[in-house]
Amino acid sequence: MSSTLTFSDIPSLRQKLGPLTGDIAPVTTPMMFKSPRCFHKPPAKSFKHRLSQEALSRGAATLKTAGTELNADIISLATGRPSPEYFPFLKMTLDFPQTSGASKDRADSPLSGTIGKYDIKTNKASYDLAISLNYGYSAGSEQLIRFFTEHVDVVHNPPYSDWQCSLTAGTTSALDSVFRTFCNRGNYIITETYTYSAALEAAGPFGIRSIGVEMDEEGMVPAHLDNLLSSWDVSRRGAAKPFLLYIIPTGQNPTGTTQSLQRRKDIYAVAEKHDLYIIEDEPYYFLQFQTGKSEAYANSDQSPRSESNLVEEFLGNLIPSYLSLDVSGRVLRLDSTSKILAPGLRCSWMTGSADIISRFLYLHDATIVSPSGLSQIALHTLLDGVWGHEGLMKWLLYLRDEYIQRRNITLESCEKYLPRNICSWSLPEAGMFHWIKVDWRAHSLAAAYSKSDLEFENMILKIEDRIYSTALRKGVLCCKGSAFRAGGVKSCEMYFRLTYATASLPQIQEAIARFGMATREQFEGRV
Repeated sequence: MSSTLTFSDIPSLRQKLGPLTGDIAPVTTPMMFKSPRCFHKPPAKSFKHRLSQEALSRGAATLKTAGTELNADIISLATGRPSPEYFPFLKMTLDFPQTSGASKDRADSPLSGTIGKYDIKTNKASYDLAISLNYGYSAGSEQLIRFFTEHVDVVHNPPYSDWQCSLTAGTTSALDSVFRTFCNRGNYIITETYTYSAALEAAGPFGIRSIGVEMDEEGMVPAHLDNLLSSWDVSRRGAAKPFLLYIIPTGQNPTGTTQSLQRRKDIYAVAEKHDLYIIEDEPYYFLQFQTGKSEAYANSDQSPRSESNLVEEFLGNLIPSYLSLDVSGRVLRLDSTSKILAPGLRCSWMTGSADIISRFLYLHDATIVSPSGLSQIALHTLLDGVWGHEGLMKWLLYLRDEYIQRRNITLESCEKYLPRNICSWSLPEAGMFHWIKVDWRAHSLAAAYSKSDLEFENMILKIEDRIYSTALRKGVLCCKGSAFRAGGVKSCEMYFRLTYATASLPQIQEAIARFGMATREQFEGRV
């Protein structure tokens, strides 16, 4: 097989594999669903030395292990799984939009998928309600594991052989599992200066501290990361040198920065030097704007470009992921359905080395068991039954173009309504956030602060709160930048995070106008 794998190769690979088992909670290995090219690569390194005491103390669940003995000739009196005949769900019909590429109009004629209780027995489908609504395998259903394994194989092509995918109950749940799997109380984790607040809040109750690394217009600065680790003083810090690096490389939350390929390579090199383990949190990966608006369905006098070519072009223009650079198996990639399908699904996927994924499955057995069966079968019906791999990519193209429009309206509104001598910003190249820097030095409170660090920081926080409160009073809710600040970071600048993900385009314009009025009011006659 060619070293290049495309989605058009997937049907032939599936045909060689044969049908899925169709059993309840089958113990499936993603290795079954990978292309042959994967097995000519070296294995991942072991990162057992990076596991927490909790992770090292966990093993496979006793009842799940017993279940591996089942076959067609064995009658199970072991696990307390209710018989599907007692599930009060007979059939589920879901309507989905067309994979619209760049055209909203094509979403007006829905595609339907119907799921019955016993579709597997009647050879109507490879997945049904009798299976999905029962206790499931801790990595998720074999049907979705197959789909996401194929997806990762094509999109990321990890450069080692023994990578695996597992479903999660959403990325927030996955982050909770990450901290339990890698960290002990008192450990530090490394993040960007400003990072996803829920990650900090998930780590805090475990006694895990964060330390932020300086950022520039491309996100985390590799030289500062290297300096932090090279100069780490255990006696001063009161903890061992941190090894867990949590980053959001694309459309970073909250700053909107996107790391270039070279920046990712440089950070990975620092990770290799200091033996770091990287948590690559990528909910906005497919919302990259560098390529501009899709020309999929151009003017009526032009023929549409080949849909397969559009998908290949889209994938070829994406900045390669850390997973695609990971020669050692030191990256755990977290993908999310929340920003590209629906957050209420609470069903996403992660990819890492087999050894690391197995530790998460042990934890799943004792916590989430598996993601919601209704969410899994809804996802399978949409992704595998109705859209297919190329259909998902065309949907992502459509979303990318929609968010480009929202980003552009946001930028135009900022230019029109915000005082430029007080507010400044950079162009978001991906994601759904706009990071506004506010020059607090022109505020009336700035002239009154003393030179002590504590009073200086409190003064900035007070000005930030006044702007926030005034904006709220004028009818717009935004996020304080201080809510995203990692530990060990002194507040010397002020930021606000705006999102263009939710409000309508006219509402975005009006909200930014109100934020501009709030800023002007707070800075009185200085703007």
